[in-house]
Amino acid sequence: MIESWEEYRIINEKLNNLVESVNTIPKIKKALKHIIKAGGKRTRPIIVLLSGKLCGGTYEEVMNMALAVELIHTASLAHDDVIDRGVMRRNVKALHVEYDVSLAILVGDWLISKSVELVSVYDEEIVKGFAEVGMKMSEGEVLDVYSIREPFSEEDYFKCISTKTAALFAYSAKNACMVVCDDKVAAERLFEYGNNLGLAYQLVDDLLEFLDMYEDKSSEFESLTLPMIYAEKYGFEEAVVKVLELIRSYAKKSKEALDYFEDCESKSKLLRLVDYMTSDLIKNYVSKNKEVLSLLESFKA
Repeated sequence: MIESWEEYRIINEKLNNLVESVNTIPKIKKALKHIIKAGGKRTRPIIVLLSGKLCGGTYEEVMNMALAVELIHTASLAHDDVIDRGVMRRNVKALHVEYDVSLAILVGDWLISKSVELVSVYDEEIVKGFAEVGMKMSEGEVLDVYSIREPFSEEDYFKCISTKTAALFAYSAKNACMVVCDDKVAAERLFEYGNNLGLAYQLVDDLLEFLDMYEDKSSEFESLTLPMIYAEKYGFEEAVVKVLELIRSYAKKSKEALDYFEDCESKSKLLRLVDYMTSDLIKNYVSKNKEVLSLLESFKA
């Protein structure tokens, strides 16, 4: 769906141009081409572009931020794959599999540094906020990694996904607004939009992974997630229902945060992204697993 959007095309074009033009050693450049050209939904940079435009700005004004949030996200994926020993990412070999662990870690570090360089063109508050998000993402990943080694509660889970995932969505929306205007209410509403969308999306991701692993009894869990916590407490069916209720609630809050803004194409696309990252993902999963997931068939964000 979003693959047909102008914003998706622009981001991919800018990312490819960045990789082609960057002045770095051949090994890093080759690895960058591999990890960037593997593709992705590009939802975070698209949120930056749309949020900036919604608040009266242009894509060019927030382009560095859009690229930066995608690069730091890509870096986190490269590092996560090393930690989790993941083999495939977006139907392409993980960076550490295609090359080696050392290069994957170092290219991730390079991407983080490049993302900081990109946001350095903005005001100090924007740069500090970006640094804080980077630290939160690392903290969230630490909580995730140790979730199966130490006591891990429902409260711990939400702290984990708030930092690991939702923080970057919230930053992407709020700070795009801060770059182009001084409307503090608009910035706060966009923070709420991104934060709630990030929470909803991570819950969807964890639910679908839980359902996959529930079917494949031989699979090993690499982290403890809310569906697993609920399944132990309430049983499988009630766990799924409870998580779906939370997804619906966060998706609703995300959409309602945009009520502050006048109707326009950018707002419509931001609203559509909520469905794309929640109900659409669930419906797509259901269409491939009808015999297992009757519980999900009527879900609508």
